[in-house]
Amino acid sequence: MKSFIQTPDEMEDFVKYLEEDLDNIKRVKKRLNNSEIPFKFEIHPKAETVNESASYSPIKKQQIIKTLIFKAGEKFVGVLCPGNKRVDEEKMEKLTSSTIRMAKPAEVRSETGYIVGGVSPFDLDINLYIDSSLLEYEEVRPAAGSKLVGVCLNPQDLKELTNAKKADIAE
Repeated sequence: MKSFIQTPDEMEDFVKYLEEDLDNIKRVKKRLNNSEIPFKFEIHPKAETVNESASYSPIKKQQIIKTLIFKAGEKFVGVLCPGNKRVDEEKMEKLTSSTIRMAKPAEVRSETGYIVGGVSPFDLDINLYIDSSLLEYEEVRPAAGSKLVGVCLNPQDLKELTNAKKADIAE
């Protein structure tokens, strides 16, 4: 295991967030362990933004996956979006034939069990779309149910494991 340095205050925060997210991290680990795909976890200080996350990691912003939850009419859908892009809501509306809006944090928590910024795509019971640009990379990193932990894996494996539909939805 590689190490990283934390001040006492940073360590206190790290432990607090890890304790809050532990059940979700275990949930993701169980789902991935039950698959046959190769993966590894990346642990880093708490990151609130893609820029922060990228500053802690050798992975590039465009390889960091934001799992975004939208309300499409009466249903929820998820989008696996590159960290350096945003979802084109007009394209999503055409794709889903519904009016689209970002889900509110309470809706995200209720629908997925995850917090905004730590949504893992691996065990969601909603339709998922993956932006086609993500499939160009050898490795991508979505959240593992935490703002402290990500999962590094091949994007094609991610697409298959999550049953995500490929679409051009990011700009």
